[in-house]
Amino acid sequence: MKPMLKNPQTTNQARIFTALVLTSILSVASGLTLIKSAIANPINLLPATTNEVYADKSKPNRLPPSVTNAVLRDLASRVGTSRGELQIVNYSQKTWRNGCLELPQPNEFCTQALVPGWLVVVSNGRQKWIYHTNNNGRSLRLASSNNSSQNELPRKVREAVLQQAQEVSGLSARSLSILNFKATDWSDGCDRSTPPYPCDPIVVSGWQVTVGAANQRWVFLSDNDGARVKLAKDQNSTNANKPLTIPQSELPPPLDQGVVFRQISSGGFAGRTYQTVLLNDGSLIRVRIGDANDSERSVRRVSRQQVQQFEQLLQRTRGEFRNVNYPAPTGAADYITYTLTSRQGTVQYNDIAQNNLPQNLQLVIKAWSEINNNQATDDTSKLVPIPQSELPPPLDQGVVFRQISSGGFAARTYETVLRNDGTLIRVRVGDANDSERSVRRISRQQVQQFEQLLQRTKWDFRNVSYPAPNGAADFITHTLTSQNGTVQYNDISQNNLPTKLQRVVTAWNQLLGTSQ
Repeated sequence: MKPMLKNPQTTNQARIFTALVLTSILSVASGLTLIKSAIANPINLLPATTNEVYADKSKPNRLPPSVTNAVLRDLASRVGTSRGELQIVNYSQKTWRNGCLELPQPNEFCTQALVPGWLVVVSNGRQKWIYHTNNNGRSLRLASSNNSSQNELPRKVREAVLQQAQEVSGLSARSLSILNFKATDWSDGCDRSTPPYPCDPIVVSGWQVTVGAANQRWVFLSDNDGARVKLAKDQNSTNANKPLTIPQSELPPPLDQGVVFRQISSGGFAGRTYQTVLLNDGSLIRVRIGDANDSERSVRRVSRQQVQQFEQLLQRTRGEFRNVNYPAPTGAADYITYTLTSRQGTVQYNDIAQNNLPQNLQLVIKAWSEINNNQATDDTSKLVPIPQSELPPPLDQGVVFRQISSGGFAARTYETVLRNDGTLIRVRVGDANDSERSVRRISRQQVQQFEQLLQRTKWDFRNVSYPAPNGAADFITHTLTSQNGTVQYNDISQNNLPTKLQRVVTAWNQLLGTSQ
C-alpha cells in the first residue's frame, strides 16, 4: 500500500512541474511578442518619403519656414512662375565649407568659414532645382536645375540654343542655364500669298526655351533638331528697359549703423570690385573687395551740411530703392555694374543703361558723384616733425624698407619688412603666437628698382608726419622707414602727399600686391 500512496504524490509533483514549465514558456513567448511589436511600430510609422515637406511631420530636423519661404520666393522670381506651382520635395542639413556656400562665382572672394545650412530641392512636377542656403535662408544660391524628363529636349536643341544665347548676351556658356522649355509650334516668315492675307506663315514645330543668367532671361524658339534658332520677339528691348527684381540671395547686406549710403561697383575691363560708404559724420571710405593688404583704402571727408542735403534727397527719392535691377542691353560687355543701397533698399544699374534710368534715380547718381569728387577742405599738407621718442628704430642689416600700419576699425598694428633678397615678412605686433606671420617673395630686380626709387626720393624721408584732419576718426596710420629716415601719413591725408612720396606709396603697394 505504501508504494501506491507514493505514486500519486509523485504524479502530482510532475503535474505541478509541467504546469510551471508551460507557464514560463508562454511568458517568454509573450515577452518576445511585445519586444517585436515595440520595435516594429516606429518603423511602420515612418513615411515612405521622409524628405518631402508635406510628409515630414516625424523628421527631427525640419526645414525652417524662413528657408522654405526664401527658396520658393527666389525661384518663383527666377523662372517667372507663382509660388503655388513650386514644392520642396527634398532637403537635408549641411555644413558648407565657405561663405559662398560652396558655389563661388568667377573671381569671387569667399570667406573661409564653416556655414551651417541646408541643401533644398524644389520641383514644379517637371523640373527640379537644387539650392544651397545658410541656416535661416538669408543667404542662398542656386546650384543647378535638373529636368526630370531631360531627354524631352533634344541635345542638339540645347546646344544650339545655348550657343545663340552666348551670341545674344555676350556671356560665357558657364554663366547661362536653361530655366524652362516646352514643345510649341511657332511662325517663321511667309510661304506663299493667299488673298486676302498677304502671306501664309511657315509653321515650325519645335521648342520654346527660356535661358537665364543672373537677373536676365531670354526666350528662344527652335525647330526640332536645333537647325533653326531665333530670339523671340521684343526680347532685346524687354531686358534693357524693364527693371527686374533682385533675388533675395543676391541683395547686399543692409547698412550698418551710422552709414548713410553705400555704392558697390564691379566689372569693367579690370574686373575689380570696390565699395564706398558714406558715414553720417561725413567720412567717405573706399576699399577694394578682396584686397588682403587693404592697400587701396582711402578715407576722405565731406561737410555735415552735404551729408544732410544728400539724406534729404534720398528721402524724396526713396521710392526708387525697391530692390530692382536695370540690366545692361543685350550683347553688352565690359560694363560696370553699380549697386546703390540706402536705408530704404537697393537699386542696381550699369554705366551703359544709366541714361535710361528714371529721372529721380539719375538725380541721386549725380549728387552722389558730386560727393565722391568733392575734396576734403581740411589742411593736411602741413608737416609736423616726429618727436625723437616716437621714431621707430632704424632698419636692421639686410632690410631695405619697413612699413608699420596701425589704427582703423580693428585697431591692430602690422609690420611689414622688405629684405634685400626679396623676402617680404609681415607680422602682427603683439601676436604672442605669431599666428598671423606671412612670408612672401618678389624678384631681385623688383628690389633693385624699388631701392633706386627710394634713393631718388630720399629727401622725403626726413622724420616728418602728415597728420589727419581735425575730427577724423578710425583712420589707419602708416609709418614708412627707409635707410634715409622715416615718414608718417594716414589714409585720409594720402592724396595730399608730395608727388614723389605718392610714387613710393604706389610702388610699395604694387610690390605687396604682386608678391607670391
